[in-house]
Amino acid sequence: MIFYLVITMFFVNIGANGVNVLFPFLAKNVSDDAKYLGYIYSSMSMGSLLTGLIFSVKSIHRVELKIIYLSFLLQATGIAALCFTQNFLIILIFVFVIGLITGFIGVLIPTFVQRSVPIHLLGRVNSIMMAISMLSTPVAQFIFGVSVDYFNIKYLFFIAGALGIVTSLSSLLINERKGTPRETVM
Repeated sequence: MIFYLVITMFFVNIGANGVNVLFPFLAKNVSDDAKYLGYIYSSMSMGSLLTGLIFSVKSIHRVELKIIYLSFLLQATGIAALCFTQNFLIILIFVFVIGLITGFIGVLIPTFVQRSVPIHLLGRVNSIMMAISMLSTPVAQFIFGVSVDYFNIKYLFFIAGALGIVTSLSSLLINERKGTPRETVM
């Protein structure tokens, strides 16, 4: 179950990290004013910050692997949805929600791993998860950095989201079919 989570994180993160390469081009499509890029990044940060504030006072009592995969799916759907709008306010709302979900995922995964992995393996598992997750950043920057020269920005947002959607749906179906432990109590 942890193996599938790590693989899912890698591919979903490629799409999620790819949007950071795409945001400057999205801002350029909306306006030549550089402040629009700042608004996009600020919107995502505010979403993540709000999630962090909520979880600093509210504990998670149940963590299901299914919820993690569904959160990945929502995040990827939000990314893919960015290809369908040029309205800057709608873009900011989507990016804010993506930030909320990203923050939520950032709380769920360590909580799930902490409750699911034996204590003597916890350090190893966390190290592997961080290494794989961090590896996805340069891979995403390469893929989307090169692709932006050849493809329309709208298609790239769709591709980034589709990568996350396909990966999270596949992991969700594998999880349900295998009957792996879906819930832990904290």
